[in-house]
Amino acid sequence: MSKLLELDEKQLRSFRKLVVIGDLHGDFESLQLALSITHHDRDGIIFLGDYGDRGPCGVEVINAVDSLLRKHLGNVFALKGNHEHYSPYGRPNFGLDLQSLISEAEAKTGSWEGYFNRKFKPFMDKLHLAAIAEGEILFVHGGVSSKIGGLDDLKSPSKEVEEAVLWSDPGEGKGEYFNSRGIGVVYGPDVSKSVCQKLGVKRIVRSHEPSRVMEAGGPCYSHEGRVITTSTTTCGYPRYRPFILRIDPADFSVKCLRVDADQPVESEVVNCRSPFGDV
Repeated sequence: MSKLLELDEKQLRSFRKLVVIGDLHGDFESLQLALSITHHDRDGIIFLGDYGDRGPCGVEVINAVDSLLRKHLGNVFALKGNHEHYSPYGRPNFGLDLQSLISEAEAKTGSWEGYFNRKFKPFMDKLHLAAIAEGEILFVHGGVSSKIGGLDDLKSPSKEVEEAVLWSDPGEGKGEYFNSRGIGVVYGPDVSKSVCQKLGVKRIVRSHEPSRVMEAGGPCYSHEGRVITTSTTTCGYPRYRPFILRIDPADFSVKCLRVDADQPVESEVVNCRSPFGDV
């Protein structure tokens, strides 16, 4: 099965709006607020990954997203995040402390192994590595790298491409350079421009850095507006207000909606060069 979800013009036009939900990290309340301002049958909904870890309700978030995927096959889609980067044996693929979900599942279900095999692995098997709105937007969790030479590299990714998509971050320097996360790369504006040209899209929408969005006070535009970073979690960031992006399929204009009140509040997008700091 291809790891790239391809949304063609006909399918995109069938959606009232295209809603993008960023990192959740066990924030079930923000997920519920985000879903309360979407139409599950008429909107296309794309989750950008990082469903558990950090927050207290990763199990509930995963259950809710999994239920949406089963009930709305044609319009709800979910991407893999670096916090879903687990081995087939249920342990993190990278040497970071991603134990929060493991501990939570053990407390709530009695066994991480049982939960992993019964629920989490089948859920992960449904996740795409990336999604593409034909001719317009590439959706990923983390980012891109120069190793992406075309669509085939996302359909059947190498280990290096998958790690780049899950872990990389936009930077301001030219080319690619060391990522202090220890995995993936920091990629410059020239890299994002080249990858967009090769994939035939105009911009990249990603999450992966809640602190960047928190400090900006809204979704962060970088690389001359080519890269948009958003987030939908408050977990670990009590002062942060979560957002969704709402994209109009008619012209692919992007609006930001705040979901921390009874009704959404539109906010201004912000140019941002904050350093990454999330794992």
